[in-house]
Amino acid sequence: MLRVGINGFGRIGRALFRNNLNNPCCEIVAINDIDSDIDNLAYLLKYDTTYGRLRQHHIEGSPGLLRVDGQEIAMLCNPRIEEAPWGEHRIDVLIDSSGVQENVIGAHEAVRRGLAQKVIVTHSPKQGLDGTFMVGVNADQYDPERHHVVSSSICDANAVAPFFKLIDDAFGIEYAEVTTLHPWLQYQNLLDGTVSSVSNPGHFWEDYALGRSSIGSMIPKNTSLVPALEAVLPGISERMHAASFRTPTSIVSAADGVFLLRQPTDLERVRVALDEYATAYPNVLILDERSKVSIDYVAVECAAVVDLRWLHLGAGRMLKFVLWYDNEWGYASRSLSLLGEILPS
Repeated sequence: MLRVGINGFGRIGRALFRNNLNNPCCEIVAINDIDSDIDNLAYLLKYDTTYGRLRQHHIEGSPGLLRVDGQEIAMLCNPRIEEAPWGEHRIDVLIDSSGVQENVIGAHEAVRRGLAQKVIVTHSPKQGLDGTFMVGVNADQYDPERHHVVSSSICDANAVAPFFKLIDDAFGIEYAEVTTLHPWLQYQNLLDGTVSSVSNPGHFWEDYALGRSSIGSMIPKNTSLVPALEAVLPGISERMHAASFRTPTSIVSAADGVFLLRQPTDLERVRVALDEYATAYPNVLILDERSKVSIDYVAVECAAVVDLRWLHLGAGRMLKFVLWYDNEWGYASRSLSLLGEILPS
């Protein structure tokens, strides 16, 4: 198995770790976080409000170590990815789940110094990457000689990109309108406050609505979905507009949209194309036509679930769709999928 280090042990870092406990695809041997309280990090791994307690695993922290079922994982505390002593632990791949732009730049230094062969970044920075890849979308474009610091993009793009690609390949998409519904995030205000009181480091928000209570309203906002998609589907920014709402829920996102198809078709052909794609790429898109609500998709590991109840074709060309996706667990699963699909084993 690949020896993996995790840089940043927040929501996504812990989701990555829990995912790998359930379905081991690598050996996580070291974790770096800016918080030095290892007991607190062990506690948060064991007890999770969203995903529940890890009842089948014994977890404890000790100086410099996290013990999980007897396995010892080195716990490091360095503010920047290239400053952590990864070289002492023979790391193959680093996963940077810190969300910090400086660590994208530092990742190149880590590779240059031989601290890891590759780095996967779990967000979509505007600069500093060698490439962005998704299984079932553009993983075949990965070049191990050129791509060393790569991104697994963002949760919304992981959900929309496979669906867009399969429909575009099969029928052509002239234009797309997508709205994402995203649960609150940690840095939002619980009570109404100023935009400057939001604890998202370095944010540039100016819309006063984004300082309002995250648990009391749906909050409309701009989204980085289209720029993130552009990295894996070049030219999409000329064919798609997207908006977003932050919703007063804790987990599971949705994407609601309409594609204007280039060529008329019928719903049966769309269903066939979906079936073929889902068969070719297991756990990327899952099809579901049961009557469910968002919380029913918590901890679903795929990129997105296509809710077939709301798949509708108007006038042969207007394709209406709804996608569900766990914005933490499902996204972490897709990030880990890059280890087996495109990175060295």
